[in-house]
Amino acid sequence: YPSKVYQVHWLQAKALRDQWKEEIELVQLEMNWTCNFFLWKAGQWGDWMQQSLVKDLPGHACYSERQSHMYSLLLEMCSEG
Repeated sequence: YPSKVYQVHWLQAKALRDQWKEEIELVQLEMNWTCNFFLWKAGQWGDWMQQSLVKDLPGHACYSERQSHMYSLLLEMCSEG
């Protein structure tokens, strides 16, 4: 009887450990996806800034440049962590 209790306890502890391992893996993947998203958005806003400059829309270009810079800063913070 006591060995059954230890087996159950061991299985519960192993299940909890496995859940945490999976959670860590998922968080790392999500962080990578977030960094990739910031990189994509910075590039997208940079492209829109260039298009605005070509079309002689300085207000649009200024806003696009600010957005691109914001996503670049988010990417830097993301990469540091």
